[in-house]
Amino acid sequence: MPSSSLRLKTTLFTNYLIHGFGMIILTQNLVKLSHHWNSSLTVASFVLSGIGIGRLVAYLLMGFISDQFGRKTTLLIGMTTYLIFLVATPFNSSVALAYALAILAGVANSALDSATYPLLAEINKNGTSNSVLLKAFISLGEFILPMIVLFLSQNNLWFGLSFMVPATLMALNLANLLPLNVRQSQQVIEEADLQGLVISRPKKVALSGGLFVYGYTSMAVMIWFTQWITIFAKKIGFSTTVAHFLLSLYSLGSITGVITVVVLLNRFNLKKPVFVTLNALSLLAITTITLSTNADLSAVAAFVFGFSAAGGLMQIALNTLLSIFPRHKGMLTGTFFIFGSLASFSVPIITGLLVKMPHTNIMAGDIIVAFVGFLVALIMLVTLPPENSSLADARKSINKIDSKLIALLEERFAAVNDVHKFKQTGQIAIKDLNRERQVLDNVAKKTKNKDLVPYNQAIVQTIMDNSRQYQASLK
Repeated sequence: MPSSSLRLKTTLFTNYLIHGFGMIILTQNLVKLSHHWNSSLTVASFVLSGIGIGRLVAYLLMGFISDQFGRKTTLLIGMTTYLIFLVATPFNSSVALAYALAILAGVANSALDSATYPLLAEINKNGTSNSVLLKAFISLGEFILPMIVLFLSQNNLWFGLSFMVPATLMALNLANLLPLNVRQSQQVIEEADLQGLVISRPKKVALSGGLFVYGYTSMAVMIWFTQWITIFAKKIGFSTTVAHFLLSLYSLGSITGVITVVVLLNRFNLKKPVFVTLNALSLLAITTITLSTNADLSAVAAFVFGFSAAGGLMQIALNTLLSIFPRHKGMLTGTFFIFGSLASFSVPIITGLLVKMPHTNIMAGDIIVAFVGFLVALIMLVTLPPENSSLADARKSINKIDSKLIALLEERFAAVNDVHKFKQTGQIAIKDLNRERQVLDNVAKKTKNKDLVPYNQAIVQTIMDNSRQYQASLK
């Protein structure tokens, strides 16, 4: 791998380590921040909603900027706005400004997503596994920050240092990114690669629509679980220790799942079976958790649910979406994550209404969400073209197609031989431009994927040029 690409990937992954800090940094410091803002804890918690507002407002704009003005420009916007949020928040004493800074953090999140996911798909061919690996860095950040906050609290140190650590990392990361030529780090993509997956229009519509729905369900199924599992477990009679331990097992399963998925996708091209299997496991696990009253069984199911639902499924879905329409990666990434943001907004409202209903199993709704996700996985299984498990297998497929082409070319040259005889008898010129135009027009009409028309026409034109040379060689 070129050094510039390695430096760029280091920057991207470090950004998401910092993003892991950023996702929980306000909640981890909320009590101290509420005192600093001279507000109640209720008012301070309202500031958290600013992050969601910032994401919703900015995703489409950042996607547009990413596609039209470049990935590096969008990265710089995201990194700079995150740095401002991290540096200014612990010094700020105004609730209004705190809300504005939270919105800025949401904008930063949307900018990083809109640049990073498309860029990872363009740096090399392991875009899916690299995208899944981002989830591991987020989890690592979420694991480290609480320890930093605890250390500062136990040693009576300023809480703002927990903001300064990621801020320092972000400043160093900016310094690493600025001299990089991101365009040179991206692979030179052949024009044919920009056409997207070659599948029929109905399949493309069904798959892309399903994947946008999955942008909602993949986020909703995790939010539902993490917000309610502890309360639900206590309600059905589990001890407080077990109730909290279920969430820890979920987190451990998530990290294990991410590592497993990255290894599988790097070593084998198993995106479809991995996606379907993990969605099936997710549905099975959340159903078990909802119906079980056995603490040990629920513990195993919680780990399996984290392993499957939070093991990188969202990233696999997004990478598949980008492969369908590779010319608009930034806008597609933004749109996909808007659906995730809608889940962040709507799940608390839905569950808040459900919990008011007596005798309602609050986790049952998560089964429905997981089932919809599983249906999308089945759509992917049916609509995506067959996968080759390795480069060797891909070349075997091409060799089989080439063998069929050779046989067809031999048939064509036999027909050309007959044409030549008729031309000789009628004293007709070998070159017939009108006939060649008709052939090329016919190629355009019969090519289903219209983006491939110029390539198919060029291939057929070459065949006709060689056919003329063959006729000229005949006596």
